[in-house]
Amino acid sequence: MLNGRYELLAPIGAGGMGQVWRARDTSLGREVAVKLFVPSTSAGEEEQAQLLARFRQEARAAAGLDSPYIVAVHDHGEDDGTPYLVMALVQGRSLDQVLRESVRVPVTDALRWAADVCRALEVAHAAGVVHRDIKPGNVMITGDGTAKVVDFGIATFMERAAGDSRLTQTGQLPFGSVPYLAPERFRQEPGDGRTDLYALGCVLYELLVGRPPFTGSAAGVMYHHVNDAPLRPSRARAEVPEPVERLVLDLLAKDPADRPASAAVARGRIEGAMPAGPVLSKSPTERTDTAPSDTEVWDARPSDTAPSDGTPSDASNPWNTADTVGSVAKATTQAALPAPRRPASSRRRLLLPTALVLAVGIPAAGFGIRSVTSSDAEAGSHGPGAPAGGQVYKIGVAHSYRHAGGDDSADEYERAEHRQFTTQQLRTVKSAFTEALGAKGAGRFRIVPVTANPDTSSRELLARHPDMLAVIGDTTDFAWVHDTDEAFLPEISTCAEYAHADGAFAIPADEARQGEAMAGYLRSRTDARRVLVAEDALWVNRTDGIGTALRKGGVAVEALKGDPSEVKPARIPALVAAARADAVVIPTGTSAPVWTKRLRSDGFKGPLLTQGDPEGTCADSKDRARERARDGDLPNGTIRTRNYNGEPDDNLPARGNQELHDGATALATALENLPPNTAPTSLRHTLDREIQNVSVNGILHEISFEKRRSARGWPVWFDRRENGHWKELGKQTKTFRPTRD
Repeated sequence: MLNGRYELLAPIGAGGMGQVWRARDTSLGREVAVKLFVPSTSAGEEEQAQLLARFRQEARAAAGLDSPYIVAVHDHGEDDGTPYLVMALVQGRSLDQVLRESVRVPVTDALRWAADVCRALEVAHAAGVVHRDIKPGNVMITGDGTAKVVDFGIATFMERAAGDSRLTQTGQLPFGSVPYLAPERFRQEPGDGRTDLYALGCVLYELLVGRPPFTGSAAGVMYHHVNDAPLRPSRARAEVPEPVERLVLDLLAKDPADRPASAAVARGRIEGAMPAGPVLSKSPTERTDTAPSDTEVWDARPSDTAPSDGTPSDASNPWNTADTVGSVAKATTQAALPAPRRPASSRRRLLLPTALVLAVGIPAAGFGIRSVTSSDAEAGSHGPGAPAGGQVYKIGVAHSYRHAGGDDSADEYERAEHRQFTTQQLRTVKSAFTEALGAKGAGRFRIVPVTANPDTSSRELLARHPDMLAVIGDTTDFAWVHDTDEAFLPEISTCAEYAHADGAFAIPADEARQGEAMAGYLRSRTDARRVLVAEDALWVNRTDGIGTALRKGGVAVEALKGDPSEVKPARIPALVAAARADAVVIPTGTSAPVWTKRLRSDGFKGPLLTQGDPEGTCADSKDRARERARDGDLPNGTIRTRNYNGEPDDNLPARGNQELHDGATALATALENLPPNTAPTSLRHTLDREIQNVSVNGILHEISFEKRRSARGWPVWFDRRENGHWKELGKQTKTFRPTRD
């Protein structure tokens, strides 16, 4: 109970500076949201008093803002030294949650919500209040589709609570969310309302494209905000109209004077650029154009990326210069026979909040999500434009039987987590289908959840779903043998890094692609030219194995004759010496710390590289915790390749959603030309051929498939172990140019 009035009922969100609680105002008999702030405990008594005075000042300013586009502040106070705000409890979802599910939204919705944010900014700026932390998590979408902004005026208090001295300390960043901060914030210049407009431009860009204007490490993103122009939205999404693109780029102008002069001016331009269509679209608008092939900005950090593994730093190499902007790589790896299934690696469960209320200001991921059965029951639905009388085919969205919550032994928390996870996947696929095919085209397909289980054959799955044309998602645990035409079922795996069966396609970068990227890293950043790959040679030296790719990249490779876990630690230095290796690709399993510790203790100075979890895109929390424990024993300077997008140490519930969206876009594009009202058996074979020929522009990269059915030229991210955490170095989207022979 706060000050004898506000009864805290349940926590519904948390952030770095406090918590949000669902609470009851016992005086007025209504439910509210209470935000508790926890300023630094290092502040002295006098400084604490100043902070509380500042908080009261900012809270009064926020409470004075009267707009239907601003979440109302009812009260503020302080209880036992802890300041708090009392706000309206809004039923809705944040834009952050919308993006987690849909990845990107229809142009009309993006503009409508941006206009609502402008209406909120008009009121606040007129009152002299600058938000300073506009981001998807601070914009709520209510049930009627209205966007409301939360936390007005609070960012100023939070920055003061964090200590203004942070802004002048070397290597420190200003308070706020780096992907949405204006350049003047990093230059330590005074900002005004146009700072909020820059952040709005970042949010609008993400709503349209599916990612913020700049991604990567915090320092790299800061550098890009100050120095670089973002990729034009229309290059990533062809249906973005020219007036909308011009508006976004003007909002993202480096100089505040080049941005719209006010929120009112920005709103006028948004309304003028609004495409013709419904005011409130419940689903993505029909796609009118096909996105072209695109160039990709290589999201590297600037020149502060000197490695800590003893390798030389060369400011002229492709890891540090602007000439890493180039065309999407066209891989030339030769075709290979289907690879044997890789030895089982750790699997991890996504840890998702289960609260069904989205807190004001600090969102929880679970609000407003319709429950979906975790079985293979008919849980999907027709698209909004389902054709009357035409045949509707099914598309399965797969999740692993090993995901917690998917069996009878799961507890209530795990079952809720599982429902939320599968719901999010279904929404993502539906969003991609509607965007690619339009509402009418998407209505030909019903999206249903299916469980990937090695005990379920394609024949058994098709017996339950005879009108299913394909499956997409976490298909790794399907162990299909397509022995007859009737049992043939195409699949697109957005989790596994290789296509394990005929008819299968894989989105994440496979071992050959990661080996190609490793070779580029070694040749451009280090002097290492001989590598010991600490895996069984039978696996390493496959046609599409990592060793073959390293050799093609100009690196000599030796491998083990057996399982790395069976190598005694005392023998490791001798194996490296016998291979004359100046770099080691350490194992991916539990023996990785054994190898790294022994090599470093023996004085090995060369680069140590490892692959991330091959199925990390669809991780579950138990194995994620296991991997974190394993990584905790890896020495600083270890380099990791990663075949999925996301922050190195993230715990995002939406990890893998961009990969799923891109895979669904490729699948929908292949489905577009299939004839209607045709027997599913025939269509499945036709679809397999169409997928082989597809080429579309996705959220992360151009999507097309090589003969071995892996995504061609898919990005590979690089992280370096620093102070017990992974720090992103950048991503490789093109072949490296050697800087030395």
